Amino acid sequence: MNFITPPAEELSYLRPDPLLVEQELDVRPDVAEAIEHAVGTRAGRVYWRSKHDHLYALELGDLGCGRPSLATVYGFWDRFEPRPPEHEIDAGLLDFCLWVADVAPSLNPADVARVGHFANVRTSWPDGSVLRTPEERFRELPDFAYEPRYVDVEGLRMAYVEAGAGDPILLLHGEPTWSYLYRHMIPPLSRAGRVIAPDLVGFGRSDKPVAQNAYTYRSHVRWLRQFIEKLDLRRITLVCQDWGGLLGLRVLSQTPERFRRVVAMNTGISPGGPPGEAFLRWRRFALRAESLDVGRLIDNTLVTRKLSDVERTAYDAPFPSKQFQTGALVFPRLVPIRYDHPGAYDNRVAIERLRQLDLPVLLIWGKHDAITAPAEAHLRSIFRNLAPTAWLNAGHFIQEDAGPEAAARIMEWMAP
Repeated sequence: MNFITPPAEELSYLRPDPLLVEQELDVRPDVAEAIEHAVGTRAGRVYWRSKHDHLYALELGDLGCGRPSLATVYGFWDRFEPRPPEHEIDAGLLDFCLWVADVAPSLNPADVARVGHFANVRTSWPDGSVLRTPEERFRELPDFAYEPRYVDVEGLRMAYVEAGAGDPILLLHGEPTWSYLYRHMIPPLSRAGRVIAPDLVGFGRSDKPVAQNAYTYRSHVRWLRQFIEKLDLRRITLVCQDWGGLLGLRVLSQTPERFRRVVAMNTGISPGGPPGEAFLRWRRFALRAESLDVGRLIDNTLVTRKLSDVERTAYDAPFPSKQFQTGALVFPRLVPIRYDHPGAYDNRVAIERLRQLDLPVLLIWGKHDAITAPAEAHLRSIFRNLAPTAWLNAGHFIQEDAGPEAAARIMEWMAP
């Protein structure tokens, strides 16, 4: 167990949830003393983060018996978010119990694992809680004849396509699209490196949890980070747009050693300030909507072309019904729009880390995108090593309005 001291500001945005309580820990003196020795205190709190990036605390109480008598395990959740999925909490608590058995000689970790098994403690997705779009929905996609590949991330299948060879060029889509969005940019960029275009969880060919509380800013960051780690990507050129940037820039701040350069297109990383009216209109619409007509939504934002019927069908392909759209409908509400909004504190930490980096950064912006217009100046205030912003005749989805031109700008900038 790696104990930490969380910042007071972080704790101020979280609520404690007592998960395990033991009021007579000293009935097993050897266990109580072993825990005291392991944590270094007889009374007080120690904190750690689980493999799901959740913050936990063990609080010990001393009743004068010469060893801890009371013990409570707390989970700390964002004040304005529901509890995480139960299987994530169960996994965190089982890991804690295994740790106790590991530090206390009289306990056997194997026995703890058996108890968890017989008690049917779930540490993975329950049956029926994850949907997978049938593959036939993706047949005969125009200009996208790439064989899908898959990576398992926390029991979820994340899909991606790739082309080319060399250092990775990671293309991250946003809301409510999938890797198909990059079909006009993959061929030219694949001449400069190994292009990898994943589908975020909840989108494209990737698995789609049903429950809304499965989708948080933190969980999306965690899934993407693990995807990169599973493929062991290094010397990455990050190309990100919309939520691809909100996630990709957070992952960059956590693992900067894996990245070589950054291309940000119509995206940002909000510290929690008030957004523009254009984004608020989109957010209000998404909160009211029961489902999204994705192809029509994208088509209505384009300024240089219109989607064909088959292209619109391709954007609708991941979502056979509204039950598959939970992730897409939740995304807009996850953008931090208040200082105490879930994700805002983590973004502020990420921004301070990004300010310390000296990676080359290129901004490519659509002149006609009102939603992300303020974000361009904010990113320019964060990064040090910036090329001049490339302003294109495009709306929010640059990849559709000006994909080949955006790819050409990237390749020219990357050239030695």
